[in-house]
Amino acid sequence: MSENKDRTKLILEQLLSEIHKEQAKETSSTGESYLIGQDGQLLGKFTNKYDNDSIFNKYGPYGGKYSTTSIFNKYSQYGSKYGTFSIHNPYCSTPPKLFIKGQFAGHVTVNKYVANQIPTETFLYLLENDLNALLNRKFDLKESDIRSKNGESYIIADDGQFLGKLTSNDFDNDSLLNEFGPYGSEFSPTSVFNEFGNYGSEFSSLSPFNEFSSTPPKIYVNGQLYGYLTENEFVSGKKIKPKGLKQWIRDNF
Repeated sequence: MSENKDRTKLILEQLLSEIHKEQAKETSSTGESYLIGQDGQLLGKFTNKYDNDSIFNKYGPYGGKYSTTSIFNKYSQYGSKYGTFSIHNPYCSTPPKLFIKGQFAGHVTVNKYVANQIPTETFLYLLENDLNALLNRKFDLKESDIRSKNGESYIIADDGQFLGKLTSNDFDNDSLLNEFGPYGSEFSPTSVFNEFGNYGSEFSSLSPFNEFSSTPPKIYVNGQLYGYLTENEFVSGKKIKPKGLKQWIRDNF
């Protein structure tokens, strides 16, 4: 009995997948704007929030945070940090494609090595705050600009590389206190704690540990420039020494 139910469920899922793929083909031919997975799964149209196919419909298959076909579902293959077709997976080589008025605009991904990258943070910010700019392909917002607009607290390198969130939650993947994350691990190339990395070496101009650097990482608190993370006593403004960074975060965030 259980085996028959499982088989029926699988058949229904396959049929639903085929229907969604056909919808995606139709959408492409009508010149609409939409997001689509590289497996052919439609991930939402940019239509009004009452449209069942809209990415703005929080109760629909593409806007709901519990839907398996939604980029807003952090456990789905399109929204998970480990998903095969996800906008949040830094190692994903097959992220969703964005089409604007029927034309390919780029890949929405945090993976900077994917061609025609539209940064996930940029896409999500424009999707929520400035759809007109999104539909006019204005993807030049810097990550620091978006994080500042969102009132976040973080560290960013002089070359624009995000270096982690200021939060005492060491389970947050983006936290500087997460020793297994991309910004807290001593082995990560984007961590100030990697003494051999570009952002942690005492010889790199982008590193807070270089006491002669005039371009150390900047510290933003609640979206506002707070000061610099540096060993250089001659940098003007407020300064936090990198060796005391972890304790400073625990005491203030």
